[in-house]
Amino acid sequence: MEASQSNLLAVKQERILKVINRFGVITSTQLVDFLEGDISHVTVYNTKKKLLSLGFITEKKIGYTLILAVRPRGVDYLGSPLTAFTKINLSQLKHQMLMNDCLLTFKKLTNEKNQKLHFLTERELRSEYLDQNFTKNERKNPTKLKQVADRIPDFVIMEGERRIAYEVELTQKSAKRYLEKMKRYQDEIMKGRYSRVRYLCETDQIKKTVITHAKRAGVESNMLQLDLIGRLLAIGQKQ
Repeated sequence: MEASQSNLLAVKQERILKVINRFGVITSTQLVDFLEGDISHVTVYNTKKKLLSLGFITEKKIGYTLILAVRPRGVDYLGSPLTAFTKINLSQLKHQMLMNDCLLTFKKLTNEKNQKLHFLTERELRSEYLDQNFTKNERKNPTKLKQVADRIPDFVIMEGERRIAYEVELTQKSAKRYLEKMKRYQDEIMKGRYSRVRYLCETDQIKKTVITHAKRAGVESNMLQLDLIGRLLAIGQKQ
């Protein structure tokens, strides 16, 4: 479908920009995989060039991987309520890419059942949290903004009325941080915000650490699920 005079992007092009905006940062391969069966990889790559030329996204090559990120102009064009995205955080990149991979795996597994995956990305959860809890001035406070990551899940998957909070755990945190996070989840599950929290851990050692701190915090077993990231991604690849 061609774009109208008043619109810079055609319907499919805008859809691609919306996906990049939801994730904030995504590899070109992940983007193609996410839209598979819906929008061809040729359309995705051609659209990527157009979005770059319009200044709606930026790209960065790291090794053999092409990373795409939404720019403030792209967020503005969509009239999106999500916070303006400024730059790729290289220290958080591995975590971000694995979160994307986990969501893509869940999407693939859901598609196998002829169902649609309903989810919220970390970027969407962060914007929602800021809207509900931060004043305009607090949004300019780097110290307060740094604390947001510990107050939201890495992503959320909706299954009917149930919302499951997910944590992608690549490194061991301090006992204090685990205790605070477990208490917060316990409170949110009791209030009905989430039905449970599911930790996806990189190693067995991290998995054991999460279990230990969950028990110390008094988290009931029906509130918590644990799995290994590698196991999940391997299941997705077999499909």
